[in-house]
Amino acid sequence: MNTVFFYLQVSIKNLHDSIKNLRVSIKNLYVSIKGAGITTFLQTVKYERFEEKILMDFISNLFGRDKNQSFLEASKQGQTENVEKLLRSNKVDVNYQDAYGKTALISAADKGYRDVIGLLIESGPNLDLQDENGNTALISAAKIERGDIIDLLVKNGADLNFQDENGETALKFAVKVGYKNIADQLIDAGTDLNIQDENGETALICAADRAHRDIAELLIKAGADLNIQDNSGKTALVAATKIGHKGIVELLVNAGADLNLQDKNGNTALIYAADRGYRDIVNLLIEGGASLNIPDEAGLTALMFSAQTGRKDIVELLIKAGADINIEDKNNKTAADLAAEVGFEEIVDLLTSVRTYSSS
Repeated sequence: MNTVFFYLQVSIKNLHDSIKNLRVSIKNLYVSIKGAGITTFLQTVKYERFEEKILMDFISNLFGRDKNQSFLEASKQGQTENVEKLLRSNKVDVNYQDAYGKTALISAADKGYRDVIGLLIESGPNLDLQDENGNTALISAAKIERGDIIDLLVKNGADLNFQDENGETALKFAVKVGYKNIADQLIDAGTDLNIQDENGETALICAADRAHRDIAELLIKAGADLNIQDNSGKTALVAATKIGHKGIVELLVNAGADLNLQDKNGNTALIYAADRGYRDIVNLLIEGGASLNIPDEAGLTALMFSAQTGRKDIVELLIKAGADINIEDKNNKTAADLAAEVGFEEIVDLLTSVRTYSSS
């Protein structure tokens, strides 16, 4: 059934109910005339006229609301012809929002109806209104990977940097789901690369965390801040290191990222790489100039982590690079002590021999 016709039927039914109520009011007025004096009668007339005015205002608002709802539904369903007719009638609010904050523009963007969006833009809507989840038409277009709609919105002045209820921009969402072309388009359009979401995460941290190397490279080349930390203190470098993504780590090291930033637990990228056994990343970080002896909040260094996890190859790398084997953690234990506790005798012997050699 045609959506506009459907809402017209709803309006007629509501009007019918309202007229019935008006008839009841008129009947009450007649009773008042019969049973009251002239003063009471005039007071009753005044009251009934006021009631009638409220009723007529209600009817007027009802028609207006139903037209706007019909307009919204037509946009939501891609009914270009109906949208055009309603716009030409000049009796709809192009910025009307339903109970969920949806506008005709957002509804059309949700479904990718470019022709409808083009018509709506000609009527001069607010391009940046947000629904109850904080989505703008631009964010909605990014979510369905519609670069053509993004282009149309941006050319007409849509704000690139609005954030949804989670603090995510159109760029952040595109990065999160791996839409490289959309991310590239938004970067070229001038979006802010360093906006942080509710968790403090930037687009670059997100790209690193989700192993999107190609997008991380785009962001780095475009000038994204390499050293922003999220709410947990995590940087893009730490994010890439934690998942063992050598390619992104290499990009960040070569781009000049700070290798020694610590998260809320005091861990550096080198500590994570050593603890998780990522030898190639440990080597990259060492060659990049990472500090070898930074301790975490418990006083553990990268050498200690590799010693207690039995990674002799990483222990050798760190020793060769100049890591201090005599540092003690907060329990006054050295790397050799930690290795001995878990039975890694080869590592204990290695550390002991180095200590003996150093003291001779």
